[in-house]
Amino acid sequence: MKKVLFLAIMAIMAIGASAQSGDWYAGGQLTFGRTTESASGVKSTQVTVLPELGYNLTDRFAVGTKVGVSYRKAGGEEKTVFQVNPYARYTYYRYERVNLFVDGGVDLGIGRAGGSTAVELGIGFRPGVSFDINDKFSLVAHIGFLGYQGGNHAAKANGAPENWGLNFDTNNIMFGFYYNF
Repeated sequence: MKKVLFLAIMAIMAIGASAQSGDWYAGGQLTFGRTTESASGVKSTQVTVLPELGYNLTDRFAVGTKVGVSYRKAGGEEKTVFQVNPYARYTYYRYERVNLFVDGGVDLGIGRAGGSTAVELGIGFRPGVSFDINDKFSLVAHIGFLGYQGGNHAAKANGAPENWGLNFDTNNIMFGFYYNF
């Protein structure tokens, strides 16, 4: 896991060294969670590291990807999933430092779970908002998901959700921080 994280950081730095000012952005997702199910008492721990790199094609369109790893342990079961999440972003509203956008993308995760290969797949849209602190830094939030998320039997047996539709609740908010270069 350390090697994958190191390679992702080095790739972002190498691309950043040759980028024109303001066209590229880098950020990502780092999560840690521990949950105890009230009915069964099973404790689960999840850690996710997803560095993100994107490129602004125009003032309204951008493309990017997240590449990283997610680890989950629930009871005696462990699952490590390597993820690739490419997306296209459309910014539909701008007012001074605030931008409203929607990301359309694919989430693909492959790993081992219970001795089998687990494959997770998602396709859909994530609305979001960003606040430009200054020319270099932005705070970003994604709120909700519209689309499909699922996986094969090994992924579902180890906690991967399968759903289709709109999930727009306060439990589905992701916060981030971008560096624009």
